Amino acid sequence: MNEPTDISYRLSRRSLFTGAAALAVAGCAGGESEPTAATTSTSAGPAITIENDVDLERALPSLSNWGRWGPDDQLGTLNYMTPQTKLAAVAEIRTGRVVPFGREISSTTPNLRDVTYKMKRYDDPLPDEAGCIDEIGMTYHGFAVTHIDALCHIFTPEGKQGMYNGYPVEDVTPTGALRLGIERIGEVGIVGRGVLLDVGEVRGGSLPVGSVIRPEDLDAAEQLHQVQVGEGDIVFVRNGGGTGNTFQRGSGLHASCLPWLRERRASILSSDSDSDVHPPIPGFERWTEPMHMVLIPYLGMPILDNTELDALAEACAAEQRWAFFVSVSPWRFKGATSSPVNPVAIF
Repeated sequence: MNEPTDISYRLSRRSLFTGAAALAVAGCAGGESEPTAATTSTSAGPAITIENDVDLERALPSLSNWGRWGPDDQLGTLNYMTPQTKLAAVAEIRTGRVVPFGREISSTTPNLRDVTYKMKRYDDPLPDEAGCIDEIGMTYHGFAVTHIDALCHIFTPEGKQGMYNGYPVEDVTPTGALRLGIERIGEVGIVGRGVLLDVGEVRGGSLPVGSVIRPEDLDAAEQLHQVQVGEGDIVFVRNGGGTGNTFQRGSGLHASCLPWLRERRASILSSDSDSDVHPPIPGFERWTEPMHMVLIPYLGMPILDNTELDALAEACAAEQRWAFFVSVSPWRFKGATSSPVNPVAIF
């Protein structure tokens, strides 16, 4: 890929999708004062109501994990994945059924971003060797590629506080992020118990694209399949829209799900979209993408976008259990903001 300019590596997630040349530090409109991210107690405390921007900003101190695992932490909620939770996840392997659920793509897949592909054969000039090599380049963020977001991917609004755990935005350079890059996740890997919350099934079928998922939907999915999200779990929320989810219109989680995820001590959120609602929900003019804008820089929770959850749901139904062993291995590309992955579930 080309060397980024001084502006290109500071673009906001929203401006990259819309093509506007806005800085990441201006990713949210408005001149309101920046909320303070504070270390929080581990107790759930009173119920938190989040129905608009004001509610969300008021809730930020109770949602933030800054300082929870020390001032030098770069793993965030992956700290919930302990040797004990990993061993417990291994116990979910009973039949040996393997389900890869990353999306299959090719150089001609629609909605790929900045894709370049070159296939080269070398069977002509070399008499003792023949074969082919290819070159692949693309922007993995978006709605086409199954990928995991690093914690450097999203800054706090206006960039006043920086990235997760207070790391400054100046740590993001044209040659990569000095901290919170995808290699931090790649060093520890993602190994744990996955839980599928099939909201599509709860509501009687695939949700209309653009649907809003609330905490009561997550509770209903747990009850339907007699499973409960616990500490260290990787949460997969199926809306059923799959590749029909786009930046123009896509199903996702309402901001009121943020306290639910934090209280359950989930390690990662994933869905068959990018987990945010598109277009933004009325009342959220500043916090237009609360899953990305809060989970990543405040909770320190990586997001696994665009997983193929129809295949996973079929396997869960066949096995009659909605918890399973999961392995996800991001590449160790120092300073990168994401990694394409192919998650694997083992039942």
